[in-house]
Amino acid sequence: MMGLSDFFKAAKKHVFKPWLKIISMRMIVFYQKHLSRHTCMYYPTCSEYTLRCINNYGFIIGFFLGCWRILRCNPFTKGGYDPAPENYFKVRWVY
Repeated sequence: MMGLSDFFKAAKKHVFKPWLKIISMRMIVFYQKHLSRHTCMYYPTCSEYTLRCINNYGFIIGFFLGCWRILRCNPFTKGGYDPAPENYFKVRWVY
């Protein structure tokens, strides 16, 4: 009989496929190479911050962390060094 933890492992494998993470990361890289003007007040830039968050935490949490960073990046902020939060035991680059 399948336990609850086995059910969630199977659901995670089939529901949260990595294609969403890969496609979103490729779109950000395309933006960085072809559309960005590199005028962000923070280091790393907002797009690089979002890319790192999606890589480290998955699409949903990474997307919301990136949106929060973009909302903080405005002309009234000082800017500066603001690294993406990292989970040091799970960092794997997808693309």
